[in-house]
Amino acid sequence: MRKLFLKRFFRILPNVLIVVGATAVTTVLYPMFSYQLTSIKWEQKRITSPIPTEEWDVAKGIAHSPETVSITNPAPVVAYQEKTEEPKVIADIDYTKAENWFLKETRPMKRPSYIPTSTTYTITIPKLEIKDMMVEIGGNNLDKHLIHYAGTALPGEYGNPVIFGHSVLPVFYNPKSYMAVFSKLPTLEKGDEILVDYDGITYTYTVQSYHEVQPDQIEVLEQRYDRQTLTLITCVPPGTYLRRGVILATLEKI
Repeated sequence: MRKLFLKRFFRILPNVLIVVGATAVTTVLYPMFSYQLTSIKWEQKRITSPIPTEEWDVAKGIAHSPETVSITNPAPVVAYQEKTEEPKVIADIDYTKAENWFLKETRPMKRPSYIPTSTTYTITIPKLEIKDMMVEIGGNNLDKHLIHYAGTALPGEYGNPVIFGHSVLPVFYNPKSYMAVFSKLPTLEKGDEILVDYDGITYTYTVQSYHEVQPDQIEVLEQRYDRQTLTLITCVPPGTYLRRGVILATLEKI
């Protein structure tokens, strides 16, 4: 009886391994490969661009020349580096908290110095089937909202509103789940629209670029008041916390 069982087991084992392998390829390896191709596409676009980003923005009218800017907004968010001898622990970090997305030693979470007229607003990205997802200003709980990073500009203002959102493996993507909502950010292309509905006004932003940074590269959080931009940030590759994927969009004329 035992020999018969083992004979049947070893007969079906190859088929089981084939199914497991095919599942792994379709759910993990292929999405990772597809993601790398998307990243390479954005890199090639930047390499072939003959005009520096700042000059191109001025030429398009989405930013002003630094010589002609009158800065009336609050002082920009200033990043600093605090020395520490303690090793950075990665395994126990809670990434449902927005304050943990960039190293605490590098960039502490701050409450906004301004008083916004609304504490929440919504964002819609038609290409990704994201519709009216809630964004909390200065919040911290990423499994219940998208988070508008405290201290960054409000939608429609000069400056750079920064929004954080989770990602998962593409096979588990759900545009209605806050735990998965930003998984496909790297698939956005230049010219795609991002609609932000804040305080009764709908602002239309147009995607300009995508790039990736390490968790200690906090330049993406800083503010420049000679342009009206929007930054969306998620963890990449989707489903991991290795790097931060950054979409930069610019405000269309209202």
